[in-house]
Amino acid sequence: MQRILLDGVPVLHLSGSRRTSMALVFGVGVRDETFATRETTHLVEHLVMGALPKSSLQRNATTGIGTTDFHATGRPEAVAAFVEQVCGAIRELSLQRIDAEIGVLQAEDCSGVGGFVESMLAQRYGLTGPGVAWPGGPGPHFLRDEDVLAHARRWFVAENAVLVCHGELPEGLRLDLPHGPRPVHAEAVLRSQRAASWSKSWAAGVGLMVSADGAWDPALRLALDVVRERVQDVARVERGLSYSSGVAVLEFEAGHRELVLAVDAREGQEGAVAGIVWDAWRSLCADGPRADEVAHVVDEVREELDGADPDDLASGDLHEAAAAQLLGLESRPNASLLDSYLAVTAEQVRDAARAVWTSALLQVPEWSTFEGLPGLERWRACGWAPEVPAGRTLRPSALVRMLPGPAKKRRVVLSDHGIAHQDDDGDVHVISWGDLDTVFRQGEVKDEKGKVQDGGALVVIGRNACMFRVDDDSFGTKAVETASAHVRRHVPGLRWPAERVPQWTRPQWAGA
Repeated sequence: MQRILLDGVPVLHLSGSRRTSMALVFGVGVRDETFATRETTHLVEHLVMGALPKSSLQRNATTGIGTTDFHATGRPEAVAAFVEQVCGAIRELSLQRIDAEIGVLQAEDCSGVGGFVESMLAQRYGLTGPGVAWPGGPGPHFLRDEDVLAHARRWFVAENAVLVCHGELPEGLRLDLPHGPRPVHAEAVLRSQRAASWSKSWAAGVGLMVSADGAWDPALRLALDVVRERVQDVARVERGLSYSSGVAVLEFEAGHRELVLAVDAREGQEGAVAGIVWDAWRSLCADGPRADEVAHVVDEVREELDGADPDDLASGDLHEAAAAQLLGLESRPNASLLDSYLAVTAEQVRDAARAVWTSALLQVPEWSTFEGLPGLERWRACGWAPEVPAGRTLRPSALVRMLPGPAKKRRVVLSDHGIAHQDDDGDVHVISWGDLDTVFRQGEVKDEKGKVQDGGALVVIGRNACMFRVDDDSFGTKAVETASAHVRRHVPGLRWPAERVPQWTRPQWAGA
C-alpha cells in the first residue's frame, strides 16, 4: 500500500484493479451527534451528493457510526472528477436543497431506530457516542440550518479526511477541501457493569455482547464464532427456533472494542433462544472449545477469504486502513487474519472468554417472557429507579384514572434534581438535570380525515438512555405545560428542538 499526501489529505493507494475505485473518507458519523442533532451527518452527506451534476458513474455515499465516505468506481478520470466535485460541494456547501433532502431522508426512513447491534451499543454507552446510533432522534425536520453548517465546517475538513484509491491514481488530482483544526470526538461514557447480566430492549432478536480492552486478541473473536456455531446447531438445526446469526466487532476508541453475537428468533421463542445462547457461552468459558470446533471456524475463515473477490478484499483493506488512521485504531489487513487465527489454541480461546466474563450482557426483546437465568444480574437499559422519588407528582386526568387500562398507573415527578416518570408497568425512570439531553414539544397527530390520533406530548430524553412522554391525552395540557415550565426553570440554557418551516412555506416579505 502506497501512502502519499495530497493537498494536506493522506492518500492510501493500491494499484492492480482494472477500474479505479476511490472513496473520500471522513472521521465523522452518528457517534458525533446527539439525540437532538441525530441525522445531521447524513443530511450533510445528502446535501453534498445532491449538489453534484447528474452522472452515469457508479457512485454513492455512506454515513456510518464512526465514518462517512463518498465513493465511486469507473474510469480514472471520471472518478477523479467525482472526488473533486465532492470537495467543491463541501467547500461551498449550499442549503438550497435542504428541505428537499430532508424529505428524501424521511422517505428513506433513516430517522428510525437502529438495528440490533446498535441497540446493544445503547446498553453499553447510553445515549452518548456510539449509543446515539440506536434511537431515531426527533427527525431531520427538527434540524436547524446553522447547526448543519456548523457540523459540516467542523468535521468535513482536510485534517479529518483520508482518500483511498484502488486502481490507477490519475495525475493532477486535487483535493481542495476546507481546512480547520483536527476535530476531537466527545467522550463516549461506558456504563459500569459489575457482573454478567441480562437486559431487555425494543429490538427484535437475541444477542450477547462482551467488551475487551488492550491489544486485539483473535482468540476472543474465535470464541464468539464457536458460540455462534453451537447456537446454530441447537437453535436452528435441532429445535427450529432460529434462522441466522452473526458476529460483529466494533471499535471506536483505541484499545477498546465490543463484540456482539446477534441471533434471530422465532416469535414467542426469544426466551428459549436466549437460554441456548447463554448455555453455549457459559460452557465455553467453563470448559473451552474442542479442537475440532476451533479448526472448523478457521476453515470457514479460509474458505471465505479464498472465495472472495481480490478487488473486494483490497478495497476492504483500504477502507479499514482509512478508518484506523482517522480514529486512531489498529488496522488488520485481510491477509493477516488467517495467520492470526491459525496460531490460536483451544486453551487461548477459553482464557480469552473467561477474561471478559463479567462484561457479558445477554439481551432479549422487551416483549419476551424471559425473566433471567441463574448467575445473571438484571441490567437496566436506562436510569431505572426502585421507587418513585420525592417531588411534585403529576397524575393522569380524572377521566383516565376512571377508565380501565394501565395508563392510570402513570406518574410524573418534578423535583429540584430532575424529572421522573412511572410507566404503565410501574417501572420508574429518572433523568437528573445533569443527564438531560433533549426536551421537545411533540404536536398532535391527525389521520387523513383530520381526526386527532395523538394529542401530543412533552418528550424527555436522557443521556442515560431514559426516554419518556408526558402526553396530553393522559395528563392533560395543563400538566404538560407545568412539566415544561419546570424543565425550563431548572435548565434554562437547554435548546428545545422545534420543527423547521420548509422554505417553500416561509413568508416572503416585500422588500426583503
